[in-house]
Amino acid sequence: MSTKLVYGKYLVIDENTVIPSGALYIEQDRIVDYGTYGEITRKYRADQSLGSAETLIIPGLVNAHGHGKGLTDFQRGQVDETLETWKWRSFPPVDPFLDTCWACVQLLAGGVTTTMHNHGLVDPGGFEQEFAAVLEAYKQCGVRVAFAPSLSTENVFTYGEDQVFLESLPPELRGSCKGILKRSAVFGEKEYFRSVRKLHADFASSQIQIMHGPVSPQWVREEALQQIRRDADELDIRVHIHVQQTQLQKLYGLKRYGKSLIAYLADLDFLAEDVTCGHCVWISEQDIDLLCRSGASVTHHPGCNLRVRNGISPVFELMQRGVVVAIGMDEKEVADDKDYLAELRVAAKLHRLSSHRLDSPCLGSREIFRMGTRNGAAVLGFDGWVGTLHRGKRADLVLLDMEAISEPYTYEGHDPLDLLLYRGNKNHIRTVLVDGEVLLDQGRFTRIDREEVIRKLRESIPADYGQRFDEANRSMSALREAIAEHFDPWYEEIEEWRKQPYYFMNNRF
Repeated sequence: MSTKLVYGKYLVIDENTVIPSGALYIEQDRIVDYGTYGEITRKYRADQSLGSAETLIIPGLVNAHGHGKGLTDFQRGQVDETLETWKWRSFPPVDPFLDTCWACVQLLAGGVTTTMHNHGLVDPGGFEQEFAAVLEAYKQCGVRVAFAPSLSTENVFTYGEDQVFLESLPPELRGSCKGILKRSAVFGEKEYFRSVRKLHADFASSQIQIMHGPVSPQWVREEALQQIRRDADELDIRVHIHVQQTQLQKLYGLKRYGKSLIAYLADLDFLAEDVTCGHCVWISEQDIDLLCRSGASVTHHPGCNLRVRNGISPVFELMQRGVVVAIGMDEKEVADDKDYLAELRVAAKLHRLSSHRLDSPCLGSREIFRMGTRNGAAVLGFDGWVGTLHRGKRADLVLLDMEAISEPYTYEGHDPLDLLLYRGNKNHIRTVLVDGEVLLDQGRFTRIDREEVIRKLRESIPADYGQRFDEANRSMSALREAIAEHFDPWYEEIEEWRKQPYYFMNNRF
């Protein structure tokens, strides 16, 4: 039986428990005990010792919302736009297995041991092989994943009938859009439901959780949402859905149903403790009440919401009211580099502005750290295994160089989690373990050949990629303009909304 002793200057068991000069004792894949270094070394002898007197030990970080892309959209050719126009771009295909391997390399380098992957298909016609290739990449690389195929069949171009929108377009653009509709229909509801069941049967384990992934209520039929609810109950799996990410999505719910999309989901009895709502930027007090009563959780994506100009989710209010909130990078991190600690830092800074009163509360480092560890594990269905370093949990942990974080000098009395959230970044990560296995050893990957992944990924990208991207997107600029024009009258209604912000910035007066 393999045993390890991991020790450091500080051992962070969870957001509330930090042990100075702490140590863990691990047998195989599980944490058996923890305490001070003196206590643990008196009780146990281990095969291997990891750490140092200048090491900070934390639970593995959990990226609670993402789409599994290794190469970012920017690297593939797309700059940021507003969401409703940003989504209209066409990328030449990238090998899903290699791209996922590259994502895993970056996640592990950033201390992320568990991630969520809401998969949009590269090749809808080959969905079975593509899903299997992506999950095989996670298995080989050792990263835990909550995997959800994406379902999106309705309101493809705007929030309204596709045929009405198509009839407003010039003939050439209408032809391109019909091709898009034809392609999107290849992976429809029948294929989606069959895939979720098969993936759950074939892959569900302590490393891989299968989830339902309806993209958003405006993009999925009511009957399909009801079937997802029944399936989730039957299979005992979780559901992850994007909700009210933009003002236009909020207004669509009011126009279509006379209520918010969250209220619509609540009336369908869709919301429950096994449902996580991504983004939740444009929500009301009533929406928060519904989330609280149902037990549904939320994922917050600070970098993405800024990059595609969604706004700022009212995370402070959500957490004050008891909603579980986790953090996801959504493949649009603030620095485009999968640095999860940087994403936590952005969240920490954003949510200091619920008030300008000198005595007002705000989210501190411990709340943010909980969002990036324990809460992330909970919303992905891994909380029985990971998220903290408690006894009996799987040994997923990260070792950081405190000397590098602190240099040339930092006050010794700081809370270690403040130190991490103020100054830590992925360059300070030295060692990463998943299931007690060292996957990153002093910056060296043990399972993955980083340079080989880069080489093969580069070789797989066609030499004329730029030309193909330009050709594929020749009509997209006109489509984005048509979509913006379609929504232009909606803003007259949005301007009538009573403005009562959750966060207080500067104004014109």
